[in-house]
Amino acid sequence: MRRGEKGVILVSEKKRHLATETVEAQPPSKKPLDGEDPETTLKELSAELEKEKSKSEDYLRRLQYLQADFENYRKRVEKETSDIRQFGNQRLLSDLIVVNDELELALREAEESREDPTIIEGVGMVHKRLQSILSKEGVEKIHSLESKFNPDLHDAALRVVSDKEEGTIVEEIRQGYTLKGKVLRPSIVKVAENSAERESKSEKAPLEEIGDHE
Repeated sequence: MRRGEKGVILVSEKKRHLATETVEAQPPSKKPLDGEDPETTLKELSAELEKEKSKSEDYLRRLQYLQADFENYRKRVEKETSDIRQFGNQRLLSDLIVVNDELELALREAEESREDPTIIEGVGMVHKRLQSILSKEGVEKIHSLESKFNPDLHDAALRVVSDKEEGTIVEEIRQGYTLKGKVLRPSIVKVAENSAERESKSEKAPLEEIGDHE
């Protein structure tokens, strides 16, 4: 045997050996089990699929609940933050309203007593400046005269006989204010009481007393 032929034979033997190992390493093909019913297998797979589908729907429902809870929480925090921004200075504004009352009183008294016009002008400028600040912060006057009494806006100090319709505000004792739609200080007012109704009540009272004595 020649030297070259021996090398070729060795290489061929090596290739055949590797091919045999490759064939042996391949896993055997899976054959269906004897007696296995395809319809039963299909039903089992369908049941598993329905189970997984139910799980997915449950997870989705929980996620939607979490999203709704988070959205409600976000809106609540935004509202609370907005309320703090809007009404956080409510006490300060209430104090400034009292100062405004005192300035208005000082102006009236100064004008009635004919004080130095320079003083009146100075107090008037301060008063206008204060009103501008209150208006900028959202403070507005409650307009009460000739309107119907509203317990949310007014405090009734007195009921007075008047030819006005029952419950009409005939006099404002103290000015009321709102802060961005919320009552900051209610107006103190006098409310009209119909004279005919008062007379009717007065006439009924003695009759009730007589009935009690009998």
